[in-house]
Amino acid sequence: MQPDRFTAMTHFVRIVEKGSLTGAARDLGKTLPALSRSLRFLEERLGARLLTRTTRAISLTEFGQQYYEHCRRILRDIEEAEGLASETGHVAQGLIRITAPLIFGRMHVAPLVAPFLAAHPRVQLDIHLTDSVVSMVDESIDISIRFGELHDSSLIAIPLGHAGRVLCAAPSYWASHAKPQHPQDLKQHQCLASRGLNQERGWQFRVADEERYWPINTTCFCNDSSTLINVAQDGGGIAQVMSYHVAADIAAGKLVTALEEYAPLPQPIHAVYPGGKLLPAKVRAILDDWVPKLRMALSQMETH
Repeated sequence: MQPDRFTAMTHFVRIVEKGSLTGAARDLGKTLPALSRSLRFLEERLGARLLTRTTRAISLTEFGQQYYEHCRRILRDIEEAEGLASETGHVAQGLIRITAPLIFGRMHVAPLVAPFLAAHPRVQLDIHLTDSVVSMVDESIDISIRFGELHDSSLIAIPLGHAGRVLCAAPSYWASHAKPQHPQDLKQHQCLASRGLNQERGWQFRVADEERYWPINTTCFCNDSSTLINVAQDGGGIAQVMSYHVAADIAAGKLVTALEEYAPLPQPIHAVYPGGKLLPAKVRAILDDWVPKLRMALSQMETH
């Protein structure tokens, strides 16, 4: 059976997003021949090749890249149009794409998922946890949890709270290294820096009411704060991380803080979503449910 254009476009976009026909077939619950037919149908209809395929990977042709962007935008518009239909009945349905920082997502977003899905059986969630900032437009993200000052004026931001940063290391590290008395002393220490938190330039501290980056002696870079915390717990060096990452470890004595008087100002945390469009019922539903709970969790962290 010949696929229709909408189905073929849906298959094509998923192939690109998953990086292979096999991954797309598994994700869509389709067979490999079905996806191959869709791809062949599009290429024959367009008279141009969309993908270059090898035994190991696929890549978009120059035309394929342009066509992919158009397909993704069209499918997104269709999804939003269907959301408008559900708006009349106030029914939350469809896929919601969400991003959040890694540890924050594990600690505070994950516990909210099961209750929300139970209350909204017609909703599906696609959650991407990363310490890097993801383009909401390019990745078709509905809601993003972001730390720090916001620079994109096209986004609508809902304040959730604040979170500070702490400098910490294991008792075993402090037993063999004198605690720094000033940020400039960190050049003499083993520092564990997070690429996800943009610490390549150094660490931020507030000295004489001025906040700036101070150079550090970095002995380990990593894009995952959890890994750096583990290294710090093992006595491998000092880490500067979000306070909620290590609150329990500090309370248990597994990590000990330093330079508290130079700690940078707490970072604001927001839930953001693209502006300029009618908010779909599915997005409103998750914001109404999650925002109060996240605010409560953050306020409790601030008081401990």
